[in-house]
Amino acid sequence: MAKSPALVLHTSLLLIFFGLGIGGCGGSTKSSSRQLQSITVTPASADAQASPGGKVQFMATGTFNMAPMTVMSTPVLWSIGNPFGSPPPTMPAATIDVNGLAQCNGFVGKAIIEATAPTEPEIPLLQMTSMTVTVSGMAQMTCP
Repeated sequence: MAKSPALVLHTSLLLIFFGLGIGGCGGSTKSSSRQLQSITVTPASADAQASPGGKVQFMATGTFNMAPMTVMSTPVLWSIGNPFGSPPPTMPAATIDVNGLAQCNGFVGKAIIEATAPTEPEIPLLQMTSMTVTVSGMAQMTCP
């Protein structure tokens, strides 16, 4: 008995689909075994007025599920508040550069400093989107 061309094509596509690890519950089976679990931002709280030049240097430390467990100066995306939240105001309360150096912009109050990184260490920071699984750590900066 001859198989129909449609059945052969359908069977071949299923083999390719599952053979590449594309199908099944949970999506892709490609996953790094080492994953970022948490980020600690230091200092946890800072007063910009008490800092030299009104600037505060923040640092992110990542904790992973396997050795090396702790990585000082973990690469992160620094932001004032959630980096994927609502659009930033035209004059933000504070700014922070790619190295974690923050300063107030004439704002009086508390600014939330956020450090965000993908749980998968091999994902480049610039390729993160609102759909990327991330871990965040927060700190607070008081603006005079």
